[in-house]
Amino acid sequence: MNKLPLPPPPHSAPLPAEEVHAGRRLTEALVQVAAEHARDQEVPDSVVVAALSSALGCVAAAIARSNGYDLGRYQHFVAAHFTRVFQSESARPVYH
Repeated sequence: MNKLPLPPPPHSAPLPAEEVHAGRRLTEALVQVAAEHARDQEVPDSVVVAALSSALGCVAAAIARSNGYDLGRYQHFVAAHFTRVFQSESARPVYH
Protein backbone atom coordinates (compact mmCIF):
# COMPACT_ATOMS: atom_id res chain seq x y z
CA MET A 1 0.00 0.00 0.00
CA ASN A 2 1.51 3.33 -1.10
CA LYS A 3 1.16 6.35 1.11
CA LEU A 4 0.00 9.46 -0.65
CA PRO A 5 2.36 12.40 -0.06
CA LEU A 6 0.80 14.56 2.59
CA PRO A 7 1.58 18.26 2.76
CA PRO A 8 2.82 19.59 6.06
CA PRO A 9 0.20 21.28 8.19
CA PRO A 10 -0.28 24.93 7.32
CA HIS A 11 1.07 27.48 9.78
CA SER A 12 -2.44 28.71 10.48
CA ALA A 13 -3.78 25.29 11.44
CA PRO A 14 -4.80 25.42 15.11
CA LEU A 15 -3.08 22.90 17.35
CA PRO A 16 -4.49 21.57 20.59
CA ALA A 17 -3.15 23.50 23.59
CA GLU A 18 -1.42 20.44 25.01
CA GLU A 19 0.56 20.01 21.77
CA VAL A 20 1.56 23.68 21.78
CA HIS A 21 2.73 23.39 25.39
CA ALA A 22 4.60 20.16 24.67
CA GLY A 23 6.38 21.87 21.77
CA ARG A 24 7.35 24.82 23.94
CA ARG A 25 8.70 22.55 26.66
CA LEU A 26 10.72 20.56 24.14
CA THR A 27 12.11 23.76 22.60
CA GLU A 28 13.10 25.12 26.02
CA ALA A 29 14.74 21.83 26.99
CA LEU A 30 16.73 21.61 23.75
CA VAL A 31 17.92 25.21 24.07
CA GLN A 32 18.91 24.67 27.70
CA VAL A 33 20.84 21.46 26.98
CA ALA A 34 22.61 23.06 24.01
CA ALA A 35 23.53 26.16 26.04
CA GLU A 36 24.84 24.10 28.96
CA HIS A 37 26.87 21.83 26.69
CA ALA A 38 28.27 24.77 24.73
CA ARG A 39 29.25 26.57 27.93
CA ASP A 40 30.82 23.47 29.49
CA GLN A 41 32.74 22.59 26.34
CA GLU A 42 33.52 26.22 25.41
CA VAL A 43 31.87 25.79 22.02
CA PRO A 44 31.53 28.99 19.94
CA ASP A 45 28.03 30.30 19.22
CA SER A 46 28.46 29.67 15.50
CA VAL A 47 29.08 25.97 16.18
CA VAL A 48 25.96 25.78 18.37
CA VAL A 49 23.83 27.31 15.61
CA ALA A 50 25.35 25.00 12.99
CA ALA A 51 24.83 21.93 15.18
CA LEU A 52 21.21 22.75 15.99
CA SER A 53 20.51 23.58 12.32
CA SER A 54 22.05 20.25 11.31
CA ALA A 55 19.94 18.43 13.87
CA LEU A 56 16.79 20.16 12.64
CA GLY A 57 17.63 19.22 9.04
CA CYS A 58 18.24 15.58 9.98
CA VAL A 59 15.03 15.25 11.98
CA ALA A 60 12.89 17.12 9.43
CA ALA A 61 14.20 15.03 6.53
CA ALA A 62 13.61 11.79 8.44
CA ILE A 63 10.04 12.86 9.26
CA ALA A 64 9.37 13.88 5.67
CA ARG A 65 10.77 10.61 4.27
CA SER A 66 9.00 8.36 6.77
CA ASN A 67 5.64 10.06 6.16
CA GLY A 68 5.97 10.24 2.38
CA TYR A 69 5.85 14.04 2.35
CA ASP A 70 6.88 15.98 -0.72
CA LEU A 71 10.48 16.85 0.24
CA GLY A 72 10.50 20.24 -1.51
CA ARG A 73 7.26 21.35 0.11
CA TYR A 74 8.36 20.12 3.53
CA GLN A 75 11.72 21.87 3.15
CA HIS A 76 9.86 25.10 2.37
CA PHE A 77 7.56 24.57 5.37
CA VAL A 78 10.52 24.03 7.75
CA ALA A 79 12.47 26.99 6.33
CA ALA A 80 9.45 29.29 6.57
CA HIS A 81 8.81 28.24 10.19
CA PHE A 82 12.49 28.77 11.06
CA THR A 83 12.33 32.24 9.50
CA ARG A 84 9.16 33.18 11.44
CA VAL A 85 10.70 32.06 14.74
CA PHE A 86 13.99 33.83 13.99
CA GLN A 87 12.21 37.07 13.12
CA SER A 88 9.99 36.87 16.20
CA GLU A 89 12.91 36.19 18.55
CA SER A 90 15.05 38.89 16.90
CA ALA A 91 12.43 41.51 17.77
CA ARG A 92 12.60 40.70 21.49
CA PRO A 93 14.64 43.03 23.70
CA VAL A 94 18.02 41.86 24.91
CA TYR A 95 18.47 41.82 28.66
CA HIS A 96 21.94 41.64 30.17
